[in-house]
Amino acid sequence: MDVKEIQYLLEGFSSTLREFHGELREALVAKGKKKMGQEGAADSPQVSELIRRTRERHSLAELLAGGEQGEAELVQAIGAQVKQILSSVGLVTRSDLARVERRMDEIEKALAEKGY
Repeated sequence: MDVKEIQYLLEGFSSTLREFHGELREALVAKGKKKMGQEGAADSPQVSELIRRTRERHSLAELLAGGEQGEAELVQAIGAQVKQILSSVGLVTRSDLARVERRMDEIEKALAEKGY
């Protein structure tokens, strides 16, 4: 870098700092007031409140989605356990009974055709 480029660099840096000086000052004063407990409703930054609310909504949506998925998995797991227990106990389920009734109907029909 030559001397002229350094001069331009410093001038650009200086003008940029001047532009952001007012915003930076206001933000730092608001943070200082908040930390010291002197923040009023008019002094509070609106942007941070919006960010906080957005994060809360996003977190709530994630929790609800996770809860619904967990609920579905739990229902499936309970259903599988109930089926396993019923099959090991030997209880007749509705589907078992329906299958037996269909088979009995077939046998009765076959016997009726043969004249019994």
